[in-house]
Amino acid sequence: MIDNFLFSLSSALPIFFVMIIGYYLKRRAIITEEFVRAANMFVFNVALPVKLFSDVFNTSFEEYFDIGFVLFIIIGTIVSVMISWVTGALLIKDKNKLGAFIQGSFRGNFLYIGLSLMENVTGSIGLKAPLVIALIIPLYNILAIVVLSFLEVNRKSGVDLRSIVRNIIGNPMIIAVALGMVVSQLGLHLPLIMTRTMSYFEVVATPLALIAIGASFKFGNMRGNLKTALLASSLKLIVLPAVAVIAAIALGFGNEDVFLIYILFGVPTATISYVVTVVMKGDHDLASNIIMVSTLLSNVSMTLYVFIFKTLGYLG
Repeated sequence: MIDNFLFSLSSALPIFFVMIIGYYLKRRAIITEEFVRAANMFVFNVALPVKLFSDVFNTSFEEYFDIGFVLFIIIGTIVSVMISWVTGALLIKDKNKLGAFIQGSFRGNFLYIGLSLMENVTGSIGLKAPLVIALIIPLYNILAIVVLSFLEVNRKSGVDLRSIVRNIIGNPMIIAVALGMVVSQLGLHLPLIMTRTMSYFEVVATPLALIAIGASFKFGNMRGNLKTALLASSLKLIVLPAVAVIAAIALGFGNEDVFLIYILFGVPTATISYVVTVVMKGDHDLASNIIMVSTLLSNVSMTLYVFIFKTLGYLG
């Protein structure tokens, strides 16, 4: 039991510590706001796509494509939006906050924190994580736009559907996964000089992303939103992953798939949700608060869930 608990701590806490280091470096002005923006751009456009391409390229499509798993994560994500929407409609008095609340409750930081946790626990991101990214990133964007557009108080803002489609198709993560699939299916072999070059980018992706997340923490604008942020974080970190994991087990998914499903539904709110909320004229202060609160509390929830998985034998 103690060994399982120590394993859980060693899986989740390093993620938290790197984020705290990022926060400390920003507070001491060792890194600046410009550095954080540049780091986010570098990770999003270069380091993480290279890592995803490499992971997909080194596995065959037949190994990771599972139609049952695909349907589960798509339907599960849509259901999580519905649960978040109903919960917010019942419990939040200020309906101007509802859009930011819903997005903060269902949209997880799978790319940065999810992949980090997967690597810490299993030693790699697994076969199906790139498949999740290819499917869920577009779905997150579509659902976020639908929710915020439907609930938008200022209806004059409108939605540019062509821009949304362009952003999804041009997403570096989607392109990297698609290219990895194509190259893998064609049976092409990359030269050693290229794979070694890519390995440097793969190594830097995770720590730099976590440092940037920690450096973006701001505690000054929490007043008035704490209860709502805690409610959204509870849904994101405890309720929705519990529902998803129980459903996955009941449907007979394997241990690795169940744990991946937990990570998809149980990681904290994605930082990109703030940007989308601002663009769609939602409550950006609440969006920021949900990101910070869920990220901080996720270190407790992820440790707890990993401990449960380990104790019940779902993790080797």
